[in-house]
Amino acid sequence: MAARRGILLILVLTGAAGLAWYGWRSHLPAPLRASGVLEARNINVGSKIGGRVTQVRVREGDLVQVGQVLVEFDGAEQQARITQAKGRVELARANLDKLEAGSRPEDIAESEAAARREGKTQGYRVEELAGARADLQRARADADNARIELRRLEGLVSRSLVSRQAYDAAATRLDMAQAEVRRQQHAVEAAEGRLKAATAAMQRTERGFRKEEIEAARGDLLIAEGQLREAEVLWAEHEVTSPAAAVVEVLDLRPGYLLPPNAIVAKLLEADQLFVMVYVPETRIGAVHLGQAVELSVDFDPERVFHGRVEQIRQQAEFLPRNVQTFEERVHQVIGVKLRVDNADGRLRAGMHTDVSFLPG
Repeated sequence: MAARRGILLILVLTGAAGLAWYGWRSHLPAPLRASGVLEARNINVGSKIGGRVTQVRVREGDLVQVGQVLVEFDGAEQQARITQAKGRVELARANLDKLEAGSRPEDIAESEAAARREGKTQGYRVEELAGARADLQRARADADNARIELRRLEGLVSRSLVSRQAYDAAATRLDMAQAEVRRQQHAVEAAEGRLKAATAAMQRTERGFRKEEIEAARGDLLIAEGQLREAEVLWAEHEVTSPAAAVVEVLDLRPGYLLPPNAIVAKLLEADQLFVMVYVPETRIGAVHLGQAVELSVDFDPERVFHGRVEQIRQQAEFLPRNVQTFEERVHQVIGVKLRVDNADGRLRAGMHTDVSFLPG
């Protein structure tokens, strides 16, 4: 009898505990679930310079790594530009070195010989000027003599003591002497100009180049170096490389194709960067937090569970998009949540539909 009472008491207590647990569970919110479509980040790659395709090294569907060459363009023109840019750099550097080093002793001696008196030796520009001035003096003396001769013949021809022909010849000699004077004056002015230029050159050679000239040469070198770097950057554009580990989704090129600059060469798909955007009802968004674990299932393998984490929660609510279905369609104000999906084995593909369950905690 006592045993029966004990068994009955145990059954009563068990039933009470079950009713209590059921009541507690009935007040818990339903597990948060959502649906979405797997997406992958697309990368459009191309070249800044374009040109004629010489090699296509991959095919559609190939898995490529970071830095792997996909397509190669003819780079002969860019290589020539690099050679020209290197020449301009060397020229600018040599000019700057020359200005910073100043004048050589030979240059100073040459400029002094052209413009300055040293000991008993005159500079050749000084001697040239002295010779021009002496020639001018002789020309003036000849003109004075011709003028005096013409005046003397004027009195004689008026008294018919000399012929008119002799008078005309004297007048011609005066004209020629005056023309020679003018020519020698121009020669003296030219010699004076050359002497001034030689003197200025001597002073510049002795003092060296101005700071402004050196700074200008340094600026020319910087410009040339910048042009070289630009040419090298453009040279690198003759090869189109993959910026990330990805799958070649679209690549329809053949050697010989001619593409304009900035044209899309290939479309890559980062298969290991799968994500899914789901929409959580506004009333349940409090149950979602960054880094929260989620479980995903797909139609092709419903028994397998894939894993992911909450990567982003949008800050603005929106109305439910027409192409998205949830388990709570009566709620139209939703918030987008981006989930990063673990696809280490590469079985998932972009475009697959997936059901998502948010794990608590």
